[in-house]
Amino acid sequence: MKKTRLFTLTFLVLLTLKGVGFGQAPNLGTASSFALFTAAGAFNNVGASIITGNIGTNVGAFDGFPPGIVTGQIHVADPVSVQAAIDVELAYNSLSPLACGSVIGTTLGNGQLLNPNVYCLGAASTLNGSLTLDGQGNPNALFIFKINGAFATSGLSNIMLINGASSSNVYWQINGQVDLGAASSFKGTILANGAINLLLGAELQGRGLSRTGAINLNTNVTTLLLPDLTPIIVLPQANFTATGLNSIRSFIVNVFEVRGQSTSVGNVVITITAPLGFTLAYSNVLTSINVSGGVDSPVLVDNTKWSVMSNPSDRQYTLKLNAGQVISSLGTTTLGFSITRTTANTGSSSNITVNVSDDPTNSYDINPLNNIYARIITGL
Repeated sequence: MKKTRLFTLTFLVLLTLKGVGFGQAPNLGTASSFALFTAAGAFNNVGASIITGNIGTNVGAFDGFPPGIVTGQIHVADPVSVQAAIDVELAYNSLSPLACGSVIGTTLGNGQLLNPNVYCLGAASTLNGSLTLDGQGNPNALFIFKINGAFATSGLSNIMLINGASSSNVYWQINGQVDLGAASSFKGTILANGAINLLLGAELQGRGLSRTGAINLNTNVTTLLLPDLTPIIVLPQANFTATGLNSIRSFIVNVFEVRGQSTSVGNVVITITAPLGFTLAYSNVLTSINVSGGVDSPVLVDNTKWSVMSNPSDRQYTLKLNAGQVISSLGTTTLGFSITRTTANTGSSSNITVNVSDDPTNSYDINPLNNIYARIITGL
């Protein structure tokens, strides 16, 4: 695969997706770049743990790397950790006033299936066996768990995500210590008011962030979640009429800077291609767009910050970020498009692709460690 700079694109096409949002995700600030972090506590590791994302502590001893391996940065009592500690505190506190959408029992799992909501558990809680989170076809489906006490998962327990649910949209506010059981698999961002212990072989897909308390690892795998790079977008032909108002639908594309350094002076270049039987339209004077079927319209867009490099056909645009414009560290820029169905399309579904141009000279991101592979979005 061809290496691309750290940008990748995710469709937030809200044309046919259904679902109700409950609550609001906390703003993690600088803490969003950490896979594991404690504002006040020791950070210990035993064994060959593998961590993707930043790690550290603002107050406390740090030990265990090596033998642990980290793909990211280590911050111990430095300006970054100081700010991360502040942001963890703010994020934890922002969840406290959220109203409970559902009050549930303190034993999770054992084949349980939950839909998007704000769940409140009034005391120390456990997770046994399997817990399934159902996004109900909405890639932005939000799950928030507020646990008023310690939390422990059993050995070999796991969380399964179905129908568009994403680990990046799962949050756990835990007012106490967290213990992830041996060989368990846990998903989401933990905001804890206590120690976070990953027992032997436990895996965490998300983040473990503590206001106060040690972080203890034992041969674990922890992966900081980036934006969902390969969502499934369903847009059946039935959503278009051959003519008239409903022959045109509007959508947005988000361009993410996912690894922690803002773009530099070089131009970021993307190409978007519609399938046969559809035409695209793009205007660089737009500042907002009404997303077809979207629950948050109008959506602010950054079209004025981009220019059209080429439009070789009515199905493809190549755009570049204007000189002087940047995408901030872990930031996003949003582009608005419209797509029109033509009578040439007789199939029930099609594909659309968005690619970021290769940047072998590192002109628009000077950090060579930020490379990721290009991803193609399909499923229109």
